Amino acid sequence: MAANEYIALFGSVTRVMKAEKVLKREGISFTLMPSPRAIPSPCGLAIKVGEAEIPEVERILEEKKLKITHLYLKKQEGYEQVY
Repeated sequence: MAANEYIALFGSVTRVMKAEKVLKREGISFTLMPSPRAIPSPCGLAIKVGEAEIPEVERILEEKKLKITHLYLKKQEGYEQVY
């Protein structure tokens, strides 16, 4: 794993899909993925972004009133909750 990767959860499929649309429009590099089993999530989808993109992703989504409910750092041994 070269760079740190973060997993963003949104609480519902609808909110993940809205976030995907916004981030695509803004040209942000990310991956839509199933929520990892090791992370408790009410929704089955998550967005994976690199460490360099996190500040921009948070800013863009905040402007659009799309709050990341939980953010996790992917580690070799699992996931560490950031918030």
